[in-house]
Amino acid sequence: MSFRRASHRKHLAILAAAIITSLASGCASNSAAPESKPGGSGQGSATAAQTAAGSTTLAVNVGYAQDLRDYSNTVVVPTAYVKFLVDGKVFVSKQGSALSTLGGGSANSVKASAKYKVAGLDKALAQSIAKQAYDDFVAKLRASGYTVLTYEDIKDKDFVQKAARDKGDAKWGLPTESPVGSSDTYLVAAPSDAQQIKIGFTGVFSEFISMGKPKFKDATVIIPTYTIVSPQVWGETDSGFNRIEAGIKTAAGMNLQSASAMWMGKPKVRMGGGNLPGVTTKAAVINITPKAGDLVKAADTTPTAANALSKGLSMLSGAGSINSSSSDYVFNVDRNAYTAGALKGITDFNAEVAKAAASAK
Repeated sequence: MSFRRASHRKHLAILAAAIITSLASGCASNSAAPESKPGGSGQGSATAAQTAAGSTTLAVNVGYAQDLRDYSNTVVVPTAYVKFLVDGKVFVSKQGSALSTLGGGSANSVKASAKYKVAGLDKALAQSIAKQAYDDFVAKLRASGYTVLTYEDIKDKDFVQKAARDKGDAKWGLPTESPVGSSDTYLVAAPSDAQQIKIGFTGVFSEFISMGKPKFKDATVIIPTYTIVSPQVWGETDSGFNRIEAGIKTAAGMNLQSASAMWMGKPKVRMGGGNLPGVTTKAAVINITPKAGDLVKAADTTPTAANALSKGLSMLSGAGSINSSSSDYVFNVDRNAYTAGALKGITDFNAEVAKAAASAK
């Protein structure tokens, strides 16, 4: 979905010529780089070309892998979290340059927006993916030579039983979150209700820390977290002679937007250095599956009356005008493709964690 608007002229003849120029420009290919990037609400580090080709590979940062050896290669994985994009919105705008006012033109602006929501993702599917992610993570660490304690091994500990659980909201039965500065909503799933341990102010370790030190005294604690984004909705803008554009782009693929596996070993005092103990992705992994469902436009919500009024006032006064387009989208999940895509990104990341763990000294 895109919207294009030529600069107005004071005289009707010049105005007509400008419109013809704008329409001709609309048939030409768009060679400018997009200003916004694909991902939830236009977030992420991929270009539109990467989204189409799936060219971004998984690269990670590793910090203080040696901490995994603190307790004779014994680690505990109490839970895991998979965050799924479930709704959001994106907005993009473009302002005409000062040069467009030369010769009597007007400084126009255009904007485009979209809202989207995911249908077909529910608590059962989210927890199923989280459980498979958890089991794979544990299996890969064990294959790397570690003794891994699972939730079943530590569930009877007093501080584990007392740990706060997050029951979530009535709609999903699971907690949701909206990152600061984002218009997106994510569903946060653990492998089971019992493992839906509350993520607090200090992050995933909140319920396992006391006085700044881990409550586990016999194992290094590791908690993996994965963020899955599907669909991909982003904004793009472009401009040329007598032309400005703003539009919304969409794709039915899935990104591993980010992943991390942070750990806490024996308390240590470290000076300097930017790394934290754990493994984190350096950038989004694009198109872990190119199609995780069907993305359909549910409604065109473009404010036609406001656009017409803006155009009329601009023609009469020579002042700048603002034109906009907007739509609502629904992404219908293909449960098999969605699960396979999510697990592809998750298990690839788990392999990187296992590699770091195996090389720890």
